[in-house]
Amino acid sequence: MEDMVEAHYFILPSQGNIYTLTKLCMLNGVNKILAASLRRKVYLFEYSVDENGSLTPIVKEIQFTYIPGGAEIISIDAFSKSHSSNDFVIGITIIKCGDDNSEMYLHIYSEWGSSSEFSLDNAAQNCLMLELSYIPYQLYHAELILEEGSEVVWLLSGSDQKIHMFREDSVNHSYSEVNTADYFPELCDAPNIVVCMNIQYSPDYAQRVSTFGCNCGYMKLSIVNVEKKDIILSWDTRFEGSISSVHLFTKEPYLQRPSFIDLQDDDRVVSDEEPPLHLLVTSVIEDAVTYMDIRKNGLDNSHVLAGSSHFDAILCSLTADIDMDGRKEILIGTFGQELLVYKFYDEREDSKWQLLNQRTFANPIHSMMYLDVTGDGVRELIALTLRGVHIMQVRS
Repeated sequence: MEDMVEAHYFILPSQGNIYTLTKLCMLNGVNKILAASLRRKVYLFEYSVDENGSLTPIVKEIQFTYIPGGAEIISIDAFSKSHSSNDFVIGITIIKCGDDNSEMYLHIYSEWGSSSEFSLDNAAQNCLMLELSYIPYQLYHAELILEEGSEVVWLLSGSDQKIHMFREDSVNHSYSEVNTADYFPELCDAPNIVVCMNIQYSPDYAQRVSTFGCNCGYMKLSIVNVEKKDIILSWDTRFEGSISSVHLFTKEPYLQRPSFIDLQDDDRVVSDEEPPLHLLVTSVIEDAVTYMDIRKNGLDNSHVLAGSSHFDAILCSLTADIDMDGRKEILIGTFGQELLVYKFYDEREDSKWQLLNQRTFANPIHSMMYLDVTGDGVRELIALTLRGVHIMQVRS
C-alpha cells in the first residue's frame, strides 16, 4: 500500500456498517458514492471539475424522505435499470425500535421515469414503502433473466432465515414480493440468517453461479441452469464463525455481455474466453479461504490466506488490480483496523495467495470498493470505516 496515498477523507456523524456503502455509475462516466450512517443520514460524495480543470471533493447530505426520527439505516444499495439512461433506483432498509415493538421497512426511491439528467434529490422525494415482518440484513440487486427479457430485482436477507425477492411493476410504479424459489431456487433453505450473498452469470447467460454465507458459519455454492431454473451442482461447507463476505471473482478481468447492473463494471476488459471463476469466503474468526476454479473443482481446491485472521474479525473483502499488472489482488478489511493485500503467485511450485502488503487505519474497516470517482481514468480505493470514508489514490 506504499503506492497509495489518501486523496480525501470525510467524517460520518455516526457509524455505518458492512451494508451502508454503494455507488452510482452515470452514463457519462461520472461515478458517485452513497454512504449511510445508522442515524438516518445518507451522504453523497463526488468530485466536481471547475473551469480550470481542478478537482474539488463535494460531500452533500441527501434528504431521503420517510425515514422517521429514531430509525436506524441497516443497508443501502443502488442500480440503474436502463442501458440508455440514468434511471437509478435506490433501496434503503430501516428499523425503528419502539417500547413495545419494532417497525422494519424497505424504502425504494426512484424518479420513476428515465432521464439523462437524473436528479438524486428528486429521486429521494419519491419513496415506495414496503413494511417488513423481519429484521433486514443485506440488500442486494441481481439481474433476472426471463424469456421476455431481463430486469433487475431486489434480494433482501432477513432475520427469518430467508432471502426475499422484490420485483417491479413498471406500469403501476410499484414493487411487490414474489416467491424467491420460483426464480432463484438456489437461495432457499438457508439454515440460519444469511449475512452475505453474491451472484454472477456466465458470459452467455446460460448459467448462474450463486453463493451465500450464514451467521452460523454455513456457506453454500450453486451452479444453476438459467433457462430451466434447475440447480446443476451444489456444494456447502461450514466455518467455525459467522461468514462475513462471499465474493465470486476471476484473477484476470474479462468482458461479458453488458447488463443493467454492469454498465460500468470496473474489473472487466476484453478477453476471448471466460477465465476460471474463483470464490473468496471470509469468516469473523478464521483465516479467509479461496476456492479456485469452482466450476471445475467445486470446493476441493482451497487456498488459505494465512494470517488474515490475526487482526480481529474480518469484516469485508474486495478483489481489485490495485498494482495494475493485469491480475487482481485480494483485499481484506478487518475490525482490527488493518487492510491486508494478498497476491496469487502461480509461477511457483507452491502456488498460493501470499501477503503482499498491509496498511493500518485509524478505525475498523467496514466496506470497500474500487471505483474511479475523480474522473481521471484511474480507479481509487474507497474504504468505509467506523468513522468515515477514505479515498485512496495510486501514487503517480
